[in-house]
Amino acid sequence: MDTITLTFENGEKKEYIKGIKLKEVIESVKENYPYDIIAGVFKNHIINYEDPLTKSGKIFLKDINSKIGNQIYELGLIYLFESSVFDILGKDTKVNIKHSLDKGVYCEVDKPVSEDVLTIIKDDMKDKVNKAIPFIKIETSRLEAIEYFKKIGRIDKAKTLFYNTSDYIPLYKFNGLYNYIIGTLPNDTSVLKYFDLTRINEKGIVLRFPGIRDNAKVMKYTDHPKYMESIKEYSEWGKILNINNVGDLNEYVTKNDPAELINLSEIMQDYKLLSIAENIVLNKEDIKLILISGPSSSGKTTTSKKLCLYLKTLGINPIQLSLDDYFLNREDTPLDEYGQKDYESIAAIDIELFRNHIGKLLKGEKVLTPVFDFVEGKKIFKKEIQIKENDILIIEGLHALNDTLTKDINKKNKYKIYISPLTFLNIDNDNRIKMTDIRLLRRMIRDNRTRGYSPSQTLENWHSVRKGEDKGVFAYQDEADIVFNSSLAYELGVLRTYAMPLLFSVKEDDKEYLTALRLIEFLMTVLPIPSDYVPKISILREFIGGSYFEK
Repeated sequence: MDTITLTFENGEKKEYIKGIKLKEVIESVKENYPYDIIAGVFKNHIINYEDPLTKSGKIFLKDINSKIGNQIYELGLIYLFESSVFDILGKDTKVNIKHSLDKGVYCEVDKPVSEDVLTIIKDDMKDKVNKAIPFIKIETSRLEAIEYFKKIGRIDKAKTLFYNTSDYIPLYKFNGLYNYIIGTLPNDTSVLKYFDLTRINEKGIVLRFPGIRDNAKVMKYTDHPKYMESIKEYSEWGKILNINNVGDLNEYVTKNDPAELINLSEIMQDYKLLSIAENIVLNKEDIKLILISGPSSSGKTTTSKKLCLYLKTLGINPIQLSLDDYFLNREDTPLDEYGQKDYESIAAIDIELFRNHIGKLLKGEKVLTPVFDFVEGKKIFKKEIQIKENDILIIEGLHALNDTLTKDINKKNKYKIYISPLTFLNIDNDNRIKMTDIRLLRRMIRDNRTRGYSPSQTLENWHSVRKGEDKGVFAYQDEADIVFNSSLAYELGVLRTYAMPLLFSVKEDDKEYLTALRLIEFLMTVLPIPSDYVPKISILREFIGGSYFEK
């Protein structure tokens, strides 16, 4: 009898009969894993419970605390939630999976949902979990799928598939309905144990579940009203253009001049930034310090420089400082729990020096400020500045909203701006676009262009970046006076043009291959848009190149 040898992540080797299914392998080692195994990865391909293993090799078993396992968990949980909503509120109910929100996903239902009804939906989901209902994957022709979705009134889904170039596509069948899901689903509902539902308005529900660092615990919900208001404001603009998802975006691009959409998007964003500048000027007697923060690749640098231009036109002279210039010298950088230098931590900043300089500047004293030499890894003091009448200080950096840096300054003298690309677009009503993916694509393109990093290097480092953001950025977003949305309605089409060649360079044996594959699958839903008409002062230029501010 032929056998194979599987090597597990901890180095343990086990021999099995050739053709053994993944579920049988899991059963043989489940006592070594504290949480349910959601899927396996073998030779850099995701495998499901029913998949047979016919070759020896290293196998990775993924639970909810892994990146891949958590992504699969989320997709399965969303499908489960929608199914229970349909069963409780009726098959004619429309559910729109919108965007991430505080350890969960914000969903809108087109019917009022009371707290009592929400409890019934939650109980129905738990019942389906206990029944271990399978998610059945099938393959059908794209044209047949389009006709099916038209028949059941899912025009959003039909539009998505219209621009898909594949002859055949995968569908998932669950609870009597078929759906097109971009990604992989669990084998069945039995693993979807950890979730909660929070009602934030009569039609808005947050589907919450553990993140990869939460050890299967559903964290307490925190409301983020400014964040929500910014997305809502941008979504209303999308409705005016009749662009609510990628299918609508693709249709707009094929029927109109893309330059028009680019210019409309830029004008809207610039108008918002101008209104922020006007608000600062109206309160210039109090505001002495503008603090700008946001997660990686939000466009902080370009936004701060554009804000400076607006302030100058309104009669105020801005003076900029970057927190990056206040990094501790490299040999003094603190280490993380893995013994690696932790550049994402606020402890990597020379806090005492920064406070001292800000205090002196606000008193009108001259200060010799540093410029950080990233090649040598040390501060070089060569930039003398002084705050005079009609000047205002702008601080930009990852930790700018953290009051640890400015605790000695009166709150009324500080104006805090939180920046993030809060896209209002989804692929369709079920398949959402992750805001972190927008930032990851931006960063990958910029890293490759300006630092010579390979796409794989950026993808590999993203986990550390995200971990630092959780601690140092997202925890302070609610302290902002205003949220500035740096997303642009057209940018996905432009990002596709630059990102696709980079993603295809990630080979099958690369450990970041699955992430690259997932991003390729997502970008394949978007029609490319040329960058020719993207203005030189656009935030997008910070990433794709050609920015006026790079001079």
